[in-house]
Amino acid sequence: MDDKIENYLVKLERSLIDGDWKLFEFSKTWLQSFDTAAGVYVIREEGKICYVGETGSLRKRIQDLFDTRNHSLRRTIGNKRFLDVKGYEAGTASKKFTQEFEGELNQILEYNFEISTIVVKIGRKELEERLIEKYQPVYNSRGKRKSEEKPKTYSLDDKRAVHKNAYSPW
Repeated sequence: MDDKIENYLVKLERSLIDGDWKLFEFSKTWLQSFDTAAGVYVIREEGKICYVGETGSLRKRIQDLFDTRNHSLRRTIGNKRFLDVKGYEAGTASKKFTQEFEGELNQILEYNFEISTIVVKIGRKELEERLIEKYQPVYNSRGKRKSEEKPKTYSLDDKRAVHKNAYSPW
């Protein structure tokens, strides 16, 4: 990589990682403290980088963390934390958790997570990819194949025993 580009990315990384970390707070005042410009954000759970993202508007993307349907990180954390809890129903891009779980998820985020942001005019994607490669954040799933995350628990023969034409050409 060109030394100038490498130095630029290193400088951005240092500013972001050594920057102003904010504890999560689900309030309008907290949300207004974020810049509306494009940038990169890093989230830590109990001091360890667990998610990296880039966006065209930092404030808008952080606002997405207020709603389970709008941010995969929120869904992933909720689905992981509530999986074995009675009454659990998965959060999806079209469905929130129950009101009880939504409130509990907000508390989990406020007590255990913090965020750092940096405005980046050029090179957002490069910085995001660099940070993901370096820190291997546990909640970033982009680029991972579903098969790498969980092996199939069934075989083609199992499926065809129930549905004889399963996975057959139309």
